[in-house]
Amino acid sequence: MSKTITTTSTPLAVAVAAALAGGLTAQHVAAADTTWAGFVENATYHRKDVGISKFRNTAQAEFETKFDSDSFRSLRLNGVLRGTYDGVYDLNDDEFGKDAQQDYLGQDWHSAGTATTTIPGPNVPILSAGVPFPCENDPTLCDNLDGYMDQKERDARFPEFNDRLDFIRELYVSADKELTNGDVLSFRLGKQQVVWGKTDLFRVLDVINPVDYSRHNIYDELEDIRIPQWMLTAEWRMGPNQVLDDSNLSLVWNFDKFRPSNLGTCGQSYKILDAGCFFSSYINVDKLVGGPYTAPVPIIHDVEEPEWSLANTQLGMKWEGVYGDATFSVNALTYRQQLPSLHFRELAPGTGAPATDGVFDIKFPRVNLLGGAIDYYSMDMDAVWRVELAYTEGEELPRDLDGHKETDMLRYVIGLDKNLVIPALGTSSAFLISGQLFGEHILDHEADMPNDEDNWIATGLFKGWYMNNRLSPQIIVAHDFAAKATAVAPSISWTPDNHWMFNLGLNVKFGGDEQFPWSVAGFADTYEPLARFTNGPIGVANQEDEIQFTIRYSF
Repeated sequence: MSKTITTTSTPLAVAVAAALAGGLTAQHVAAADTTWAGFVENATYHRKDVGISKFRNTAQAEFETKFDSDSFRSLRLNGVLRGTYDGVYDLNDDEFGKDAQQDYLGQDWHSAGTATTTIPGPNVPILSAGVPFPCENDPTLCDNLDGYMDQKERDARFPEFNDRLDFIRELYVSADKELTNGDVLSFRLGKQQVVWGKTDLFRVLDVINPVDYSRHNIYDELEDIRIPQWMLTAEWRMGPNQVLDDSNLSLVWNFDKFRPSNLGTCGQSYKILDAGCFFSSYINVDKLVGGPYTAPVPIIHDVEEPEWSLANTQLGMKWEGVYGDATFSVNALTYRQQLPSLHFRELAPGTGAPATDGVFDIKFPRVNLLGGAIDYYSMDMDAVWRVELAYTEGEELPRDLDGHKETDMLRYVIGLDKNLVIPALGTSSAFLISGQLFGEHILDHEADMPNDEDNWIATGLFKGWYMNNRLSPQIIVAHDFAAKATAVAPSISWTPDNHWMFNLGLNVKFGGDEQFPWSVAGFADTYEPLARFTNGPIGVANQEDEIQFTIRYSF
């Protein structure tokens, strides 16, 4: 539901629109109608044996202003503003927040006795517990993390209100220019999401925007957890030719300051792979008799995020075409790795022991991607097949003994989407059946990497509609073959009118190792327990079963 407001004065928008019109002479640019829409929402989740894990209250407003212009066929200003308050840090501060506590890192999978591989003495774990919200509890760790995954509790309560202006989800000017030969040039300038690919839960080509996993791990829609960036996109729509039914070429320039994906800070209710607590912990090597250590050593010594420069911006290109029932694209992108790379720091060359002021530096290397996608509609099956492929060079993956290794990667997904009427289920509306198989191959694999050389994750969606499409049950299943971990998320959504929506769901995990060796490759004498990461994002969350209830009012 939206309403239209006649805009009489929008000086900033008119100025930007006139600039895009491109001449130094005066251009006719006048604001027309502005259309507003939005919603308010409460999402309350309850975790087994923990209590409330989310009490997220969201308000979002969206607007679009159209302009009359002599130079462009279409000139618009679009914006999406979002504000969130998560009350879980007030309602369940024993479990989450700056006072959250655990005995030691990895206690969910190791007893203290098995965590003493290199530390003599009873019940002395190798790693301390992660420090929740280190900038409120530990100045050393706060300084070392240097702005990365070191949010304060207030930042978790109000995640969009920060110095990166995350409450602005979108704010861009777009315009179309028709050329004399009938081709169309389109431009979009501002804060935005650029979507490559059509996958759910896991990404193959859709890597231009970083992702905020602290919102709800991998389970929220990508549209809600992508972190918008300031970008310029341009598209040349060439239309049909003698071979193709349609074609276009698009460029994207991400000129924003580099930003990694948010994995969640220790003390938050969602921290994918528990990485946030690992990064805010100490290794207790000071317990070693006769060693050079007089105090626990921070796991992270420094975070080296690239400073803004023209050389550190990110650039992509996509050529897309349509041939019969097939739509295809060829994609190329140079960008920064959005997940952290851990660079081990030795006490002295050849010792294999960690430095006294921090075990790892975190870096974000430059990555080059080449890939493509094909969507094919099969008339015989009345279904759409989807294939995406991405080959990257320059990625760095963690290792248990040497910190990291640079390796080329191959990722792919095969998907099938089909609408099917099933009269036996009591409705004439078609059910959506969607399946995806994600694959990952590490070209330069090492035995002490937590990722297998080859791994697959399968996802499935079964969704139906009843009561004139106002009642919609669905079930989502995801299975990680290497981790032997499965997530099952049944839910039912009811929209009694054009304003209200109610959703009740479960998120249940099965499998994932409950106990495993301290080290990935079985080595006894190691300082860095990466073995937890072999559980993957589903297995590491195998103790996070939840019941979830969401209410939304749209206007």
